[in-house]
Amino acid sequence: MSAKKAGGYMKKILVYIIALISICFILPAIFTKTTKTITTTEQTETEIQEQPIQGSNTQYSKIKLLHQDTGEVEEVNLEEYLCNVVSAEMPADFELEALKAQATVARTYTIYKVQNKKHDNADICDKSSCCQAWISKEDRLAKWEESKREENWQKIETAVRETVDKIITYDNKPINAFFHSNSGGTTEIPINVWGGTNFPYLQVVETARRRWI
Repeated sequence: MSAKKAGGYMKKILVYIIALISICFILPAIFTKTTKTITTTEQTETEIQEQPIQGSNTQYSKIKLLHQDTGEVEEVNLEEYLCNVVSAEMPADFELEALKAQATVARTYTIYKVQNKKHDNADICDKSSCCQAWISKEDRLAKWEESKREENWQKIETAVRETVDKIITYDNKPINAFFHSNSGGTTEIPINVWGGTNFPYLQVVETARRRWI
């Protein structure tokens, strides 16, 4: 092969290589841009997002908890409080993802109560019949088998820690996150249960049936 032909052949190879490299860089950029556009334009109104909502996360780092039996109001760390709530609302032997869902709902419900006060001197109380269930760490540990106490509590803490700052919002505000142990297969819209104002983010849906004590 002559030097001239060899030079032409090498130029063709170089052109092919440059074209291939360009495609490798351009195509990901095109697809990335498309994905971002879809995420922005097709985003649902109800979503799980990070704090802060209408204020800094520091605003909700402490809450005022009313102990109904004694009338005492205690200022508590939000994430520690959620460990007490989750351990009271859901068995520790449930899957971690279920406990994380419970922690997210409980955090959402708590911040909703902070912003929509029901008690004059507190943000929320410790009764499920009024707000949401709460149990002290000492009482919770005493109810578990001794061999499972440390493991169970660490699992609860993990569920709360791995969802830190996450709440459910609608129109960028925390929802009134009602929750229950058994829906009987389908949920019901709140207006049919309690009357009053309906919530557009709480609609009838089919659910898995599971019962616990």
